[in-house]
Amino acid sequence: MELLRWDASSHRYARHSHEGYALGAVVAGAHAFWARGRVWTAIPGRVIIVNPEDEHDGGPAGRGDEYSYRMIYLGRTVVETVLEATPFFSDAVVSDSTLAECILEAHRALERPEPRLECETRLLTVVAALARQHGAAPSRAGSERSTPREVRIVREYLSEHFADDCSLTELATLAGVDRFQLLRAFRRHVGLPPHRYQTQLRLRRAKRLMLDGESAAIAAVTVGFSDQSHLIRKFKAAYGITPGAITFNQGHRA
Repeated sequence: MELLRWDASSHRYARHSHEGYALGAVVAGAHAFWARGRVWTAIPGRVIIVNPEDEHDGGPAGRGDEYSYRMIYLGRTVVETVLEATPFFSDAVVSDSTLAECILEAHRALERPEPRLECETRLLTVVAALARQHGAAPSRAGSERSTPREVRIVREYLSEHFADDCSLTELATLAGVDRFQLLRAFRRHVGLPPHRYQTQLRLRRAKRLMLDGESAAIAAVTVGFSDQSHLIRKFKAAYGITPGAITFNQGHRA
């Protein structure tokens, strides 16, 4: 689990995705982001819900505006264990002021942190309410069976070799298709082109390494970035903070 809090932010995120679920609420201002083929706007009293691997961006709704918000990032397996199911949310923003306040209260409790009993109770209450009130059946179009063979091959290869400096030609040859066919299929079924998918994998691994105490310089080289500044630039664009802003406190990542 990871926590993110921004007060009076004007940062605009590059398109990225998360391995798990992103749940949050806006405290002040308005947050606009692209996800699932359209633009969504979240204001106080609305809940932000992003499914695992859903590509999205984000920033203040108006040019030059600022907004404050809190996000909780939960691993897919954590949610599946709690619910004994894999929830899917068709709407990235829902109007639910009661649930939005519950998310904010859970975030504050985790951030302080309050005793584990309170933190776990608040978090489980939020997850259960989200699934019960706003969950939907997974889209068949997004299932693994509907994913073309070439996309599965390339995604699996990149997952294992994300640090390698591979070319689009090499990936297309591996998948047995031409480069344009691979690009079209990969973008359609994954939501982003292969190079951005590779970048996401590198950033996720780098974040884990740094949370485990590795330096940004070593993490950058390990995951395939050219140097530390390259990692910092990509990290800030995707997550809104630099690697140095990551903290680890009493079991809570923020």
